[in-house]
Amino acid sequence: MGQLLLILIPFLIADIINPVLLGGAIYTLGSRHPYQNTWAMYLSFLVTYLISGLIIAVGIELLTAAFEIPLYYDYILELFIAALLFYFAWKQWKVGDQHPEKKLDHEVGMGVWDSLVLGLQINLVGLPFAIPYLGAIDQILKAEISPFLTFFVLLLYNIAYVLPYTAMIAIRRIYHSESAEIFKSINLGMHRIYAKYMPWIFLILGFILIEDAVSYLIGYREYSFLRIL
Repeated sequence: MGQLLLILIPFLIADIINPVLLGGAIYTLGSRHPYQNTWAMYLSFLVTYLISGLIIAVGIELLTAAFEIPLYYDYILELFIAALLFYFAWKQWKVGDQHPEKKLDHEVGMGVWDSLVLGLQINLVGLPFAIPYLGAIDQILKAEISPFLTFFVLLLYNIAYVLPYTAMIAIRRIYHSESAEIFKSINLGMHRIYAKYMPWIFLILGFILIEDAVSYLIGYREYSFLRIL
């Protein structure tokens, strides 16, 4: 369990760096009811991201059972995800910062329902960038833990994803009207980090998965690099 949580950390970091949720928070914090709208958006995002993860996990397990796929399929899936990570790393280097949050619809007079819909919309907009989440789900399934622990770890992962962004609410409450400039600086900084470091993070995650899969398929131990940690 401890190794599973450790290996999920780089996937979680890659998810957090994606600036889409930050854009959604800035939009809701600029509405007439900033706090309740932002909490509603966070809750909607957390629930829908968790549900999508559970659907993927259950779907993979059902397919495995239905077609009697051998146990080493997890490692084949790792190689496939690694290939996707390398592709997205190359794509990120090529196109730079794509500002996906600009695709989100918002308005100053939005209410709680609009915020709940926005949380769902953020998931849809960020779907092409959710490869780290798929990798995290694969690691959880590969650990072969109980269904309850699988749900718990996925829930913990999603809470850890959303939690850093709750600091935006504190900034809005403390600085009020001045928070707009602070949000602008944070948003700019996050996009610079995303454009500069995300390709490297994708490459690192890809090599982690390849190391694990190849080590297993040639009869060696899983995550041999963890011996140095």
